[in-house]
Amino acid sequence: MTGNQTSQQPNSSTSQRSQRLSDISLAMSSSTREHLLEMIIAAAAELTNSGQASLLLLDPATGKLHFAPDSNSTTNVPSGIPVEGSVAGWILRHGQPVILDSNMPTFNTFIETRAEGLRRPRNLAGVPLTTRSRTIGALEVSNKDDGNDYDGDDVELLQVLASLAAVAIDNNHLLQQTDLIAEFMHELKTPLMALTAASELLARDLLDEKQIELNEMIQRETMRLSKMAQDFLDLTRLESGRAQITRQPVDLTEVIVDVVRLQEPQAATRDIVVSVHADENLPAISGDYDRLRQVFLNLTSNAIKYNEEGGQVTINLCLQEEELLVEITDTGPGIAEKNLPHLFDRFYRIPDSEGFTKGTGLGLSIAARILQEHGGRIEVESELGIGSTFRCYLPLQL
Repeated sequence: MTGNQTSQQPNSSTSQRSQRLSDISLAMSSSTREHLLEMIIAAAAELTNSGQASLLLLDPATGKLHFAPDSNSTTNVPSGIPVEGSVAGWILRHGQPVILDSNMPTFNTFIETRAEGLRRPRNLAGVPLTTRSRTIGALEVSNKDDGNDYDGDDVELLQVLASLAAVAIDNNHLLQQTDLIAEFMHELKTPLMALTAASELLARDLLDEKQIELNEMIQRETMRLSKMAQDFLDLTRLESGRAQITRQPVDLTEVIVDVVRLQEPQAATRDIVVSVHADENLPAISGDYDRLRQVFLNLTSNAIKYNEEGGQVTINLCLQEEELLVEITDTGPGIAEKNLPHLFDRFYRIPDSEGFTKGTGLGLSIAARILQEHGGRIEVESELGIGSTFRCYLPLQL
């Protein structure tokens, strides 16, 4: 089912197309599915010079096609249309793109062209949304503003946008159970979605100057995935009791000095001063040097990342009765009281910090578990606008 295609100049400049496709791909790492679909629908309308763009998805429960948010927000579209008798339904059943114009005999028989509230189209083009070899819907555009008919260039662009939409939808269908594996898979979907979208665009060779930015995003998200996988393995080993905690005399002052040395470059980039104050002649504790260093690397790194430019991080070590106390204080924005009870939950990240810096949401859970394995504990105190203090208590004897 195709209409006559006429040759014409590209609908949008290469740089405009590159910019919009790159923006969508980069947004894959931080945006919700709904926002991404809205971006894709708006881009479909703009880059094909169309008066209208729609994304229709099959609802398995009703067997009907339903419109995602429409590029024309004032349009009163039906709540669902049947597969039989609709353009999207034809695309869904055949898995092929379609181009129609009003001169074709079958044009007025399709439901989309007669739906109440829709602007009557002069022409229409649509492509399938396919995920995991299954067609789940269609992306359509209609009423080309320049008076021309849709052509192969329009279809190619719509296919790229449909691929990005399919990535967003497919990653939204990952496991929803509440166990640890499901939590991990849920967290994996965001960087995986960004990487998949970026590789999709790069493979199609549709970008030019934006490729550098996409490659940087791929490197960043790959590192994030690697860190998340390592943290996940650490946590599962600790929670299952399979982690090997060695027992030997550990000088905590030496651990902290080692941590500060490693964190100095990170602190210097933001003009943050890290200072250490330790009581003299502190006794050694029995524990795992590398695991304890892991704890204090995480806490010190957080104190730097979430601090203000030119701020301070102070680390105090002292003896309190039969425990050694390591106190890490920053001059950052602080943490709201409502968030404090959740800080050590798996995959928890403070909502307001999502756009500021991205972590795995496992670091504090791992730190708390390592301290627990040493017979210790961790506490936090924070005040908005003042800063935060994390206190780690470790017993002298275990």
